[in-house]
Amino acid sequence: MAELQLGYVMKLLELLRTRRCREINPSAEATARFEAERSEAAQHTIWASGCRSWYLDDRGVPMSWPWTFDRFREEMSAPKLEAFELR
Repeated sequence: MAELQLGYVMKLLELLRTRRCREINPSAEATARFEAERSEAAQHTIWASGCRSWYLDDRGVPMSWPWTFDRFREEMSAPKLEAFELR
């Protein structure tokens, strides 16, 4: 997973290196949308079984990736630039 995340970050850094932009920030809308989807999906994982765990945040929502590894690989394949503010 770490290798996929690094590759994703390197693709964003390439935008800076090639001067396509000077700053990259995830948009507030994209961040809120992702967190809402992640929180909902997390409620259907084994970590949301009512136990006390370090996987749970202060709301009792599991903080781990709630989807499949295949989805993680797909999400990390390339940044969706529409989810970012490029300046």
